[in-house]
Amino acid sequence: MGNSSVSGTWARRIAVTVAATILAGAGLASSAQASVAQGGVYGTGVVTDDWGDEGPLSMSSNSHNSVVGLWQAILAADLYLPPEDIDCYFGEQTAAATRLWQKNHGLGDDGIVGPLTFGKADDSLYWVGSEIRYRGSHLTLYSMHRTSSGRWYANGGGSTVYFSYTNADFCG
Repeated sequence: MGNSSVSGTWARRIAVTVAATILAGAGLASSAQASVAQGGVYGTGVVTDDWGDEGPLSMSSNSHNSVVGLWQAILAADLYLPPEDIDCYFGEQTAAATRLWQKNHGLGDDGIVGPLTFGKADDSLYWVGSEIRYRGSHLTLYSMHRTSSGRWYANGGGSTVYFSYTNADFCG
């Protein structure tokens, strides 16, 4: 399947839910520093190691927040979840899509999005100027950024939304 950019309302939803981060200090070589305890997605240095300490997301752990929306956007970009189902809730449909995504990426298919699953997904992140993008198998997620302190966020429709474990603003 071709790889196309997402635009319009759907792009805003994906940009806020799945992709996020403006990376200041792109030349730094330090490793990722994110965790649920920090309340949101954080990273430093190269973007392809920013998500390897994220999660867990599952039906029973961190099941309703903007990071779930980000994960759902990744699933949508890879055609495992319909874009209209990005709702920031980790339900059975997201769990089933996650299991299939994990299986197809050579991971244990437990349906829980933890460091290994997020770490595999961040291999598809790349920079375009100051913007971070996710190259999905079907769609490209864009408008993601990282602040100078490393916090990931997305811009879309004139608003900024942080990828947070404590709210679901992405699906607003």
